[in-house]
Amino acid sequence: MFKHVVLWQFSPHIPRNEWKDLVEKLNQQFSAMVGQVDGLLKAETGLNLSPDGDHHMILYTEFTCREAMEAYQTHPLHLAVKEQMKDAVAGREVMDYLT
Repeated sequence: MFKHVVLWQFSPHIPRNEWKDLVEKLNQQFSAMVGQVDGLLKAETGLNLSPDGDHHMILYTEFTCREAMEAYQTHPLHLAVKEQMKDAVAGREVMDYLT
């Protein structure tokens, strides 16, 4: 199984009181991709609850293989979310690993 994790920092113009709603909306969008994107087995987002964290949100995804994750990167559903979020994200870190 191939896992893809993204940690996001929200832009300063996104008020903190809107973070939870934004993460919940994104969770719905990413979860809806399961079954529509070949090889995507699981997708979930979460708000960082740690007061010491540098990142505000996590995206956790599981794929059948690396090739499925690479195909997901250019899938229209994923590209639509990326476009929607481009002004809301100030930074991100990515980690990919096999289990």
